Amino acid sequence: MNQIALLTPVFVLTFWTFIIFLIMAYGRARFMKDPQDAAHTKDLKGTLPAWVERTADNYNHLFEQPIAFYVVTLAIALINSIDPLIIQLAWAFVMLRIIHSLVQLTFNLVLLRFMIFVVGWFIIAYMAISQLV
Repeated sequence: MNQIALLTPVFVLTFWTFIIFLIMAYGRARFMKDPQDAAHTKDLKGTLPAWVERTADNYNHLFEQPIAFYVVTLAIALINSIDPLIIQLAWAFVMLRIIHSLVQLTFNLVLLRFMIFVVGWFIIAYMAISQLV
């Protein structure tokens, strides 16, 4: 039961990433004249509305820091070293990533996003280090 409680945030963040993908795909499909233009996404910069570019950036961000979260969370589930604090931290990380996305997709205050990013790393670090002691 504890493994399901710990892995549920992993599934929620995966689903959130899928939602961001759908928003990005919609924006690109709607505003790109030729799909071949996406052969090198760096060439798209400045050609699409800002919200489409921010969504694509956020999609990429969801494959950076969260990968460490996935690995640590799955490792904790695998060794079955689950306690309520770890589950709460996993949910906190997921909520921070969703907030990060919403900030980036709307008013995009970089300093706020950075603070969320830093707190996320502290959560991941605590989850990992707590397994070593």
